Amino acid sequence: MVVLYSFFMGLGGLLTLSAIFLTWNLSQRVELGRLGKRRISWCILLGGLLTAIGFFGMMENVESNIVAFLVILGPALIAYALSESGLVKATSALLIQSFLLLPLVLLRKDLIMDVVELGSTLSQLLLINAVVGYVRTPPEYRSLAGLSAWGVLISVWFISFDAVKLAGSVIYLISVALWLYTLLRLHTVSIERFHNSAQEGL
Repeated sequence: MVVLYSFFMGLGGLLTLSAIFLTWNLSQRVELGRLGKRRISWCILLGGLLTAIGFFGMMENVESNIVAFLVILGPALIAYALSESGLVKATSALLIQSFLLLPLVLLRKDLIMDVVELGSTLSQLLLINAVVGYVRTPPEYRSLAGLSAWGVLISVWFISFDAVKLAGSVIYLISVALWLYTLLRLHTVSIERFHNSAQEGL
């Protein structure tokens, strides 16, 4: 069970890193096409990477204060980038999901672990909900991203209980895979839209 759990979570981590880069790349395309700049999108990449570094640092027993700082800074940078871009609107689902994360603190005795886990999950929810909140996301992809976000939240709750920990890792892997699929489809949509816009401008 432990081996399977580690395998599913490790694979989910790799997919998450891929999704972070895809989200950054997509945000660059959106900024270039709508805002004419790329500066803000780097905060999304940096925030995602800081969270990932903090999480892996925790796995390698790096100094806990450093890990906690990275995982707190990551979501802050992502939130800043999304708010400053003006391309993404806040969603009630994100607010509810963030609120539902808080009770997890009561299930653990290690405050640092709480910060790392909550920070990492919050970063993912922010990035996934960026797809949901982007006003030009097609409805079908918005729905898929929404399912992915709720799946990540449910998986974190499951992982907090030993009896369903393995099931939680499977849900997490499926949710991240769905997020990655949505991003890949959105890349195709963005390429088509910007290509058509360029042709119209000729």
